[in-house]
Amino acid sequence: MTEAAGRTKSGIIVDGLSVAFHLPKGDVRALDGVSAHFPDGEITGIIGESGCGKSVLGLAILGLLPSYASAEGTIMLEGQPLEPGTARRRLGRELGLIPQNPSESLNPSRTVKAHIQEALLPLKLSGKERRERARELLSAFGFPDPDPILRAYPHELSGGMQQRVLCAVGAACSPRWILADEPTKGLDKELRAQVQETLLSLRGQGVRSMVVITHDLLLARGLCRRIAVMYGGQILETGPRVLDHPLHPYSRAFLAALPENGFQSIPGTAPGAGERFSGCPFAPRCELAKARCRRERPAAYRPEPERVVRCFEYE
Repeated sequence: MTEAAGRTKSGIIVDGLSVAFHLPKGDVRALDGVSAHFPDGEITGIIGESGCGKSVLGLAILGLLPSYASAEGTIMLEGQPLEPGTARRRLGRELGLIPQNPSESLNPSRTVKAHIQEALLPLKLSGKERRERARELLSAFGFPDPDPILRAYPHELSGGMQQRVLCAVGAACSPRWILADEPTKGLDKELRAQVQETLLSLRGQGVRSMVVITHDLLLARGLCRRIAVMYGGQILETGPRVLDHPLHPYSRAFLAALPENGFQSIPGTAPGAGERFSGCPFAPRCELAKARCRRERPAAYRPEPERVVRCFEYE
């Protein structure tokens, strides 16, 4: 039985999800049998090294994988299958996206008003209602005088202001779920703090639950009660208190390598793009690995309440 099997219907359930990109030089598998539960009413952070599959998992949940990708496995939202076409139809009303890189995600030839009003189309509001809703959204995200912002083009705004506009676009239809992909990427300390406050304020805009993909562990610590740790296209550990009390050997090594923990390097090298493993993907670099770890994939063990760890150490 997989980690996701037998769970309640609340939230997003990913079960045995594999994603491959079909490229001219060959297929690259970005996700390899991912199973996870993102509970309703929670903010869950997904962390891990670059290339581990975090953003690909987010795109798969939203049904936004490119045409040259294929997926196996299942994704459920509140007990209903979330297939690519279904997910795209639910974007805006039930699922919202806050993409990374505001300067690239916002169309430079369109005003902020045009971006927000397009996001409001699923609500079928009148023109007057859309204008009023746009003002309300910008006010909620820290713009006390929204009219000049509505008339502005993205390049006329600072990075922090652009990020808040993206949050307003993602929250326009008050979706129950928001997926934020690297929302603080490239921002300085002050702007990162603003983004954290903005994401927390989404709760006041009808958003119940969030999945936050991030390299920013300060953001994850301040925003997310639950953490999922990814490595080699798999989720190796999930649950609360992961950043303070990591259980998987990779989680411990990943956090020990941070500057505040002394830059303790992880031996070996990270997996190459699309590299597959018959056992635990971290086994080649793990000081605790045994022969079994290299040939068998660990099941989902539950050493603590709400904690899931894929490591034979907890069998």
